[in-house]
Amino acid sequence: MLFFKKKTPKSNGIIDKLKQFSYFKMYSNDDETLVKLAGICRDISFSKGKVIINEGDSGDELFIVINGEIDIVKKTLQNEKYTVTTLGADKSIISVGEQALIDSDKRSASVIARTDCECLVIKRDDFIKFGDENPKIGLDVTRAIARQLSMNLRKSNADVITLFSALVEEISDR
Repeated sequence: MLFFKKKTPKSNGIIDKLKQFSYFKMYSNDDETLVKLAGICRDISFSKGKVIINEGDSGDELFIVINGEIDIVKKTLQNEKYTVTTLGADKSIISVGEQALIDSDKRSASVIARTDCECLVIKRDDFIKFGDENPKIGLDVTRAIARQLSMNLRKSNADVITLFSALVEEISDR
């Protein structure tokens, strides 16, 4: 069970972190809006080795990693785990689980804390309520999420073409 600690945005630097976050960058000079956005964030820490997201579970939270490193882990068809990538929040804030703000499908990968991590968490219901109460901001953030998801899809499509081409070449060489 996760316990969330609500902190005041100014006292713990959440506003400064949100200014750096790509989904909220359009409001980096608007502290009033950032305070509103901070109001739907919960601060949570994960110790090294803890599972943040478990592949296959239902999820309704976006995790904004503001400190630490995470491993993105997938299962093969043989149910073996492999690390897809390691991401660190040392140079820029990263996020995982943004699809959970849009739909309620199963998690597509596991996320494991490679080091101690500090995250801001936004639950889907809070995000939807926020968007209903602040439609312009909600639309701007949703568009930023859609842009990121679109970029991810384009990259995945390019990766599939590369893999398919390599497979065709391998088969034709035989």
